[in-house]
Amino acid sequence: MSAIAYESKDGIARITIDRADARNAINNEVVQGLHAAWKRFAREDDRVAVLGAAGEQAFSAGADLKDLPRDVWLSMPNLSVPCDKPIICAVGGFAVGAGATMVMLADMAVAEEQAQFIYPEAKIGAFAGVMAGFPPRMQYKAGLEWLMTGDPMTAQRAYEIGLVNRVVPKGRATAVALETAAKIAANAPLVVQAMKSIARHTLPRSPTEQYYPQRAMLDGISGSADIQEGVASFREKRAPRFTGR
Repeated sequence: MSAIAYESKDGIARITIDRADARNAINNEVVQGLHAAWKRFAREDDRVAVLGAAGEQAFSAGADLKDLPRDVWLSMPNLSVPCDKPIICAVGGFAVGAGATMVMLADMAVAEEQAQFIYPEAKIGAFAGVMAGFPPRMQYKAGLEWLMTGDPMTAQRAYEIGLVNRVVPKGRATAVALETAAKIAANAPLVVQAMKSIARHTLPRSPTEQYYPQRAMLDGISGSADIQEGVASFREKRAPRFTGR
């Protein structure tokens, strides 16, 4: 079974991290599955996406230490795949490390009252840099304290500093996120997408948010058929036949 489930219904893409037995920890399969899901959502007709997770214990326990993921940034909403359609996180249980980063990068978030947000990188000496782009998305001083101490943050505190939109009773995050998504999906899609596009272009972007999309473009060139054709044509002393692939 895939680590990522994708269901499309009534203009809403419901994307689920489906590793409840591993507390939805992020491994390479999750990274590739989410990256594929974001690409699918961007190109298909669904108007809103809801990102959730299986089970009640955790939205995500962060990186899977038994299968450390490469290029975690590929799994992040609004980072690896350009998209003007809104993405809502539904959070129950713990959101740790990269899981908390997903919530920060999403356009909206609903958290259950027992949820906790933990970013332990300062305690373990590892940091990819993406979370440092938090200032446009939550209060600067409160966010910096949370990151630098590594202390757990409650759902209520996450709401107070702007990381999540709403705090709901246990077991209700997905339902409430879907209710919000349904309201958005019923509205004019061009207007909704324009709202997100203009809003996101108004936000300052961190160095990592600028770097990773450029890296994706350059990685695409280095792995393309055109570069192989270019090298081959040089060796064979002929004009290249580029295809743009």
